[in-house]
Amino acid sequence: MEILRLVLVLLHLIGMAIIIGGYFTNIKAPKLSPGMLHGAYLQLVTGLLLTGLAEAMVADDAAVNHVKIGVKLVLAIAVTVFAFIGKRKEKAAPDQGASAGMSHAAGITALVAVIVAVFVPGTVLA
Repeated sequence: MEILRLVLVLLHLIGMAIIIGGYFTNIKAPKLSPGMLHGAYLQLVTGLLLTGLAEAMVADDAAVNHVKIGVKLVLAIAVTVFAFIGKRKEKAAPDQGASAGMSHAAGITALVAVIVAVFVPGTVLA
């Protein structure tokens, strides 16, 4: 189970790197790269799988931090929605830069999710 958890954490971090890297790559001329949408999907799926594993692996005297997981879930859904809407706007008007606002929203929301992940105490509370 630990190997599965580590693989999921690795994929989760790769998804985060894709979103934030895509955001900073296009920050001067904001647009959503295709990788940002795929990274958002990867983050959402691996986050849900990691939550399930945390619930399954938690010891009897510990509990999962549901507040942190809930906040991160809302942020992950928001990033995914922003990326999805931005890509649809780009397809509808590819030469107008219609997704600049969605690019900023997805990138900044992803950064907030990273801040929550780092500064809020662990997923499993002992």
